[in-house]
Parts: sequence; C-alpha cells; structure tokens
Amino acid sequence: MSADLNEEQVAKQLADEYNQALNQKIEERFRAALFLVDPSLDMDSVTVVSDVANDDQLTVDGVDDETIDKAMEIFEQGELD
Repeated sequence: MSADLNEEQVAKQLADEYNQALNQKIEERFRAALFLVDPSLDMDSVTVVSDVANDDQLTVDGVDDETIDKAMEIFEQGELD
C-alpha cells in the first residue's frame, strides 16, 4: 500500500510540475502576443494567468478587450513559436 501511495504522490507531483511549466510558457507567449499588438503597453501593469488544470483558463487584466482579442489571434496562430 505504501508503494502505491508513493507512486500516486510522484505522479501528482510530476503532473503539477508539468502544468506549472505549461502555464508559464502560455503566459510568456501571450505576453509576447500582447506586446506585438501594442508595443507601448506597460507590461508591469498587465496580468496574465494561465491555468491549464482548470479547463485551460486564461485570465488577462490591465488590457482592453480589443487588444486581448488581437493578441489571442496571434497566439492561436502560433506565430510566436
């Protein structure tokens, strides 16, 4: 039983680390897309939070909706890879 619990903990830790790395990559890519749309943005006042474990939720604050929509188009096209 102890081995099963340990394996579950390791699997959960790996999944958490993977999600954290993926969230960071998504956030960085979306920030880059925002910057492409509006290079004058004060990125210190922009908040981008990704949560792949929560239905791939992406939260963006500090930017108008039109800029977010344009950045999302760039982001989804994969032009930042």
